[in-house]
Amino acid sequence: MGEGVKFAVAGGGGMVEGGGMKRVVLLSFLSVSLGLGRVVVGQEVVRVGEGSYAGGPPVGKMVDGKTKVDAVVETEGRRVYLVEDGGRAVPSNKWYQNLLLKQYGTGMWAMPHRVDATKEGIEIFHSTSYSGDGVRALTEYPLVVGGEGFGPVDSRVKGWGDWSVAFRSYESEGRWVDVTLGEGMPTVWCEFRGVVPRLWAGGHGGGGSRAERVPGWFGVDGKPVTLPVKGAALGMRHEGRCYGISAPEGTEFAMGADGRVAVTFAGEGGYLVISMLPAEKDFAVSHVWAYAVPRDTRLDWEYDREAGRLRTEWVVETAPLKPGAKGVIQGFLPHQWRDNGEPLELGGPEFGTIRGVMKCGAGERFRMSHAFRGVLPGLPAVGEMGGAAERVSGLLREHFAETKKPLGTDTYWGGKDLQRYAQAALVAAEAGDGSRGAIESRLKESLSDWLSYKPGEPSRYFAWYPRRKGLVGFNAAYGSEHFTDTHFHQGYFVHAAAVLSQLDAGFAAAYGEMAALVAKNYANWDRGDERFPRLRTFDVWRGHSYADGNGFPEGNNQESTGEAVNSWAALILLGEALGDEKMTAAGVMGYVFESRAAEEYWFDPHGDVFPAAYEHDACGMIWSGSIVWGTWFTASPSWIYGIQWVPSGPQLSFFGREPGLVERVYGGYEREQEAFEVKETARRKEYRRQPVTTAALGGELASYHLGFRMHGDAAKVVKELDVLWNEPGDKVAHNEWMASVHWQATALKTLGRVDWRCHGTSPVSMVYGHPETGVRTMVAWNPGAAARTVKFFEGKKEIGELSVPPRSMGSGVVR
Repeated sequence: MGEGVKFAVAGGGGMVEGGGMKRVVLLSFLSVSLGLGRVVVGQEVVRVGEGSYAGGPPVGKMVDGKTKVDAVVETEGRRVYLVEDGGRAVPSNKWYQNLLLKQYGTGMWAMPHRVDATKEGIEIFHSTSYSGDGVRALTEYPLVVGGEGFGPVDSRVKGWGDWSVAFRSYESEGRWVDVTLGEGMPTVWCEFRGVVPRLWAGGHGGGGSRAERVPGWFGVDGKPVTLPVKGAALGMRHEGRCYGISAPEGTEFAMGADGRVAVTFAGEGGYLVISMLPAEKDFAVSHVWAYAVPRDTRLDWEYDREAGRLRTEWVVETAPLKPGAKGVIQGFLPHQWRDNGEPLELGGPEFGTIRGVMKCGAGERFRMSHAFRGVLPGLPAVGEMGGAAERVSGLLREHFAETKKPLGTDTYWGGKDLQRYAQAALVAAEAGDGSRGAIESRLKESLSDWLSYKPGEPSRYFAWYPRRKGLVGFNAAYGSEHFTDTHFHQGYFVHAAAVLSQLDAGFAAAYGEMAALVAKNYANWDRGDERFPRLRTFDVWRGHSYADGNGFPEGNNQESTGEAVNSWAALILLGEALGDEKMTAAGVMGYVFESRAAEEYWFDPHGDVFPAAYEHDACGMIWSGSIVWGTWFTASPSWIYGIQWVPSGPQLSFFGREPGLVERVYGGYEREQEAFEVKETARRKEYRRQPVTTAALGGELASYHLGFRMHGDAAKVVKELDVLWNEPGDKVAHNEWMASVHWQATALKTLGRVDWRCHGTSPVSMVYGHPETGVRTMVAWNPGAAARTVKFFEGKKEIGELSVPPRSMGSGVVR
């Protein structure tokens, strides 16, 4: 969420400040009209197929009424702290985002440690414990790396890889320290230029405080030593935290009169490599792998359609700090090492983190393989759809075909409306309903409007940010003008474009290229395309996206896993609709990891991620070093859970991978909501206690809850919908948000649940198995202009084949 936004934490119902930042506005590239209080920017039309976008961002649309700051101008004009600019596409939504946009970058959680740049140098926090309530990894008693008389004026980014970053703690052209970090690398590399290093122990909370107690020192063998020490290694134990310091041969470590350790290198230049250690005995291993600094990190992937698997290779390109050194210690989190199908040696040290156990290996290349069982845009008509067909037909006519209500004009609600209309059009097509033409026409009219720009139009278009290199939809919403929530919003557009490409033979040819450009804005998978930063919103190592485009002093965050997963499903669907295999493969990569991370870190299905003191079974958002029981907009558990299930659809079927997880999670929600209602009733006299029922949720929220539950027990959801439908004055089952839920739940009642042992040779195919009848059904989507044959397998055994006509969805029973 955006800078200065407040978020609600359950329990007190209060609001906690999200953290404000001083904004720096540089307007040298703009023409300023002070008298009118606006900036004139050329918004020429840039054509992309039959679509187009504005060549510059609009000015005057996003002006704060109090500060008079134009958020668009501020975003484009603010200083980005770089060693060299060069016009590169600068990353956004990263774990180190604060480093790019603040004078001294903080909150750089590389795991298991955190690094803060300061006016003295850097503070390295080895996090070994959690707050009393288990929600926050504690940052206390850091090892501080500074220099004699060293006073950096700022920290500036030198370079970045897929999960690494290098920055310069800069004083002058002759005095600086280059610092390299990599996620999952329990090591910090410091290279000095014109700076004589000094080390000292920080106090409680860091922030420049000094330790009250003297640290202890040990050698590479883990045994105690007394300063001064001359050699290549020195260990420090401080308040239960162990650090290993590796240096060039002949380095002298001596205690100064000021309590700081003076470091003297034997030759010119020099470096220090700081390793987090589980214990003193682990120094010997970390010391061996300390002398190669990662200059780049790269994630490569391959989607194997025949095997139904995603294969990834994690490459660390290193430079030796001493001859012959190569490779690093690299750690991986549960979403990576759990269910990995490739040999992966993780016999190195292990670290407890706020994301569970981080297991480490060593080397330059690490390979993994994870199953991908497909994703679908919707479900076909199967078996007896019963009264659902009539109900859905009525809802489609009333709320989608005949209504004159305009679709949303901002990039969030407008995008959300587009995907709802795409779902409705797809349901109408599968049901053979007469409303299809009208719904499809409204969808095409609105989406085509969004994907094209006409000079002077007030809303429903995309605009290019030439400095920050990105496409932003206008009207912006919830901070999207500074790239916050980008993937949430734009995933809806991409999803709608994919579905419409199937339904309308000419849409992909006319607007497919523009839709692909929107997809690249949040998920640029092409290393050769320098128009956008690579994988703008996705953190490849953590396995989930980050939502904030500005970053915070504590790192970054994400709330809505459902919308994040939807953005990757949309990429798969559009890739298949456009015949772009690289786009599809990128979508599979993101979907596999984002869905696994959503399970692991928001719901902890295996009980080994959340700290023991954390009292909930789920969380509403996660930050780089913490978890939050709450959301940005409410403290109610109905939304803390519900925001993870937005939007409803087959892309959420992954929650059914763990047997009984859907039922367990929903039972947890009901307990939490009941406790919340009791507490709020006691706390607030005016509060009216609500029953914990589907009817009390309202139409939109109920669609997300029922859309989640149908992946566990669709028959139960259908039964509940039947009861609600017949209730006098019902406003849930009759609500417009429920049209696709009625259809999908009824289809799943016949299909059953996804059979996770099986896969098809198309990424838009799945196998379902009914738990009672044992009947297995193959389903495949074909958005293309030619018939497609999909083979289905259980492991390596072929179980069936399905021929799907052009621009349709097909199904067939496994014989």
